[in-house]
Amino acid sequence: MKINKINLNNRKPLLSKKVKLYTLVFAILVTAGLVFQAVKAVNAWYDLHYFQFNPIVQVQFNRPVEIKKREIKVEEVVNIINEIPELEGLDKDIEKYICEKWGPYDCKTAIAVARAESGIREDAININTNDTIDVGIFQINTVHFGKDGCALKDLVDQYKNVDCAYQIWEAQGWTPWVAFN
Repeated sequence: MKINKINLNNRKPLLSKKVKLYTLVFAILVTAGLVFQAVKAVNAWYDLHYFQFNPIVQVQFNRPVEIKKREIKVEEVVNIINEIPELEGLDKDIEKYICEKWGPYDCKTAIAVARAESGIREDAININTNDTIDVGIFQINTVHFGKDGCALKDLVDQYKNVDCAYQIWEAQGWTPWVAFN
């Protein structure tokens, strides 16, 4: 029996060198494309996110006792008005004069008392059951006729009647007027 020698070096390659080269180039291009897409995805993620490295343990030395100035929060309780507000609805000059006399805060009360007492009429006169007389816009009683600026001849003038009423109001408040009480 004769054994034939097989020459392994003469064997024909299954794939030619050209095919191997094309396969290698294709594999490199696919790998490069995948790497490019991966890098693009990572960059997109880093556009929206970042790493923040925090200290795991922080050593801090503090003073055992500190003296600090106490700051008291102050709220504005009183609002100071620098301008007198304009009052609306004052039909007559005498009402404006009453507001000038009493000021913006008591003005409406004074006008309401004058309306209730006389209807803001300077010629209003009332005779009381105790035989005293009330005269003018604020119905000033005869018990006040002896005061300065409150004589009967003064009270028939509407502005002097207001002046007398203001003088009485400063001394006694609204108690002399029945319409208020």
